Parts: sequence; C-alpha cells; structure tokens
Amino acid sequence: MKQAELVVGDVYAFPTYKPYDDAPLVACVRVVSVDGNGKVTVRVVEPGAMPPKGAWGAQAVKRNEKLQVTTRSIVCPWDEWPVHAESIRAEQRAVQAKNAARRLEAEERHADRVLVDGARALPVRYRDELLDDHEYDGERDALAEAYITARKLGPYAKAEDVKGLLEDFPLLVARDIIAADPRDQGAPGTVGATFMRAARVLEAAQYPSETVLHPDDLLGESDVAFVEAVCGSIAAAGGEVVLPVVPPLPSWVDEEHRTVAGSLGWLRVAIGDTYSGQRVHAVGCRRVQSRPVSQADHKPWWLLMLESRDRLCGVCDGPGARDLKALASFVAAADVWRDREGGEIEPWQQVALLRLLAAASAARAVIAEPDITLATRITTALADNAPGELGWAAYALMRGAWGRRELQRFTPQEQESALALARDRLATAEASLPDSQRPIRLPQRADPDLVRQRYQNLKTLLEDTVPQLDRLLFTLPGAD
Repeated sequence: MKQAELVVGDVYAFPTYKPYDDAPLVACVRVVSVDGNGKVTVRVVEPGAMPPKGAWGAQAVKRNEKLQVTTRSIVCPWDEWPVHAESIRAEQRAVQAKNAARRLEAEERHADRVLVDGARALPVRYRDELLDDHEYDGERDALAEAYITARKLGPYAKAEDVKGLLEDFPLLVARDIIAADPRDQGAPGTVGATFMRAARVLEAAQYPSETVLHPDDLLGESDVAFVEAVCGSIAAAGGEVVLPVVPPLPSWVDEEHRTVAGSLGWLRVAIGDTYSGQRVHAVGCRRVQSRPVSQADHKPWWLLMLESRDRLCGVCDGPGARDLKALASFVAAADVWRDREGGEIEPWQQVALLRLLAAASAARAVIAEPDITLATRITTALADNAPGELGWAAYALMRGAWGRRELQRFTPQEQESALALARDRLATAEASLPDSQRPIRLPQRADPDLVRQRYQNLKTLLEDTVPQLDRLLFTLPGAD
C-alpha cells in the first residue's frame, strides 16, 4: 500500500510467506508509527499460520513483536483480506489450469513424435517449431522398437542394430518412414503413400548384400527435378553444389536413362564378383558368390547405362544401387518435395542430397577413382559428331571376314567414306588417351589393314574400361 493510505492504529494484512500456488500466508499487524521514506513500524496482533521452515522468502513473526517494514509489503486493510485472498486464489487457479493445459499439450506432442501412424497427413513442414528440433531421451530407442514391430523383425532383433538405420533421418521423418508399408501404397496425401519408396529402400539397407535395388526401377524424372530444386535453393543462398561429372550419353542409350543421367548418373552401383567376366552381376545374385557390398567393386550408374542388355545377368538383372542408407534419405526427401508439389526445400532435404553425394565420393576415394576418368573423357569425345548409317560401313571395315560380306551392301564411294570415318573416329578416341598410351595419329592415306589394327589395339586397351566401344565409335543405328 502507499504510505498516505496507512493510518496509525489500524490493522492490516502483512504477508509472511508467498507460495507459488496459493494466496500468501499473512499476519495481522497494527500500525504503530509512520516513519517516512516508505517505512512504517507495526506490532503483530495475530501471527497467523506458521510459514514452512526454511522456505525461501518466509518470515516467521511472533505476537506483539514490533517490526519496521516497507509500506509496499503491506497488502491491504485486515477486513479486506478475505476478498483479496480469494481473488489471488482465483488468479492462481487460472494460471495453474493454463500451465496444466500446456503441459498436457507438450506431453501429447512428445508422444506424437514417436507415434507411428501411416494414415497421418503429410506435414507441411518437418521442422518442429515448438520443440525446436530437440530430441529427447528415449525417442530414438522408441522408434527403433517401433521399426522392429512394424517390419516384424522378430524377438531377436535388437534396437541398437536398428538405430543405425535411422540415424541419418530427422526424428519425425524417421517416424513417418516407419509408418509406411514397403509393399502397400497408402492413401493419397498420407505419410504411408509418400514414404513407401523410402521404406522399401531402408528395408533393403538392412541386408545390402542380399537385396538388389536397381536404380532404373527406383529413380525417375521427379528425382531429377528434386536435385535441380536443391541445387537451385543452395544457389539462391549464394552457394553452389557441384555434381560429379557425367558425360553426355549417345542417342542409342534409352531416353529414360539419358533423362536421369546428368543429375543422377554418378550414383554408384555395386558389381558382383564373376570369374568369366562375360556377364555383369549384382552383389547377392545367386549365380555368383560375391563379397559384401562394402567390399565389392562398384562404378557409376552411367557406365552401366552404356552396357549391352545381353551383358546383364538374366537372373539378377544386373547391379543394384550401392549406398542404400544414403539413397533412402534421398528418396524420402525427394518424395516429400514431390508430394508437396515443389515449394520450399527444408534443410534436411538439402542434407539428404549432400549425404548421397558424400557417399558416392567416399566410395570413389576408396578405389582412387578421379573426378574425371578415362571412360568419361572417351565417352564425351565420341558423343560429338556421332555417325549415322555410314557407321555400319565403317564398323564392317573393322570386322575382317564378316565385314567383307557386309560391305557388299555399300558402294565403293561409301566404302571410301567409311574408311575416312573409321580413321577419324579412332583418332578422336585416341586423342583422349594419356600420353603414355596414345599412338601416333593415323595418316590420312592409311590403308584399311592399318586402321583395322589400330581399332583392335584400342578395343583391347579399353576392353574393361568403356562398355560398347563399337557403338560409341560407330553408333550402329538399329543394333538393338
């Protein structure tokens, strides 16, 4: 109260303890004198209830005790205290109800963070603004147990083994991937529908040496658009993502492959071990006994795109994607972006692409593969000025006895042009070779036997480096 409001001889309520959840405990005091400077002397008439011993801010008083107190510490006249106390209690109850509601909401939000529900609507954003992306004790363990249950891994599966699969995902993204069924498309607009592909890749990542996922069946135009969107969002912030070099692919490569090659052709595929080398197998193919994926040979997907279909194993259908954990993160990010119909790229989605790039770079580093390989140089060089129908004549010239029969389809002038074409195409390929392997350039008047010998030498040199060198050199329209 204010000093001017106090009257000597009147009684007032003086608080002795202020609990956080109730009205203060008060003593009834009588004003003895007004001392000025905001202070008064009072005598305790009735000490009231005893404050808790040792409580912070508590002040125990005795009957008839004289105290000098500040005028601000006196609450109100004693006869007004019951009404004032009830007002304080009502205010406290309102605050407590509000706090209880907030606690309940927080508990529900915490529970929802690990509640697996495939029918959940795809969130507009995955950043949790209220919880600020903080992870709480036990949440990852709860999701690992939920994964074991959802995938029916059985009683011997351990949460510690599963947590490694989920560690690269934001918590809420991991929750929704677990909710998706790898073999059943959920209802449109739900996380079950959006994350079906990611769930399938993540399931394969549990047993990477036994499960084959072909990039052809997994990736498409929407993933290319996502890569471009991520690169664009980083560029808009002043940065740049440099994708690994992928050469332009010739026109005889499938259009679907050429569509994705520029953005995703650098993805690594794991090659199964083989004794003959006549077929290209996946790790895990039952026709061969391969090393684990982490130890197996690998190469960029674009090189596999150049392979003849006849070279791919008819049992396993050829090599599959290598870095499945990183790929699962990527397809999850791409599918969320697709189902949101583009728009904002969240930081975790940028991270997903960068992790896949890092996995490919780490794999290349292990085998000391440079940024630009000899196969890249030759494929790039031969992509320019690719021959048309005359390429068949040039190819026939290089093929000896079989070629002589085939050459009968062409006129002498066409055969002369074919020889010049073969010479020029070989010179183009040889120019990409390192100095130690590059032969002297063929003379303009080189006879067919010399050109043929150089062709055979180049074929032998690049046999294990460049797939389908004949088609890169001569196109061979209709050879499929």
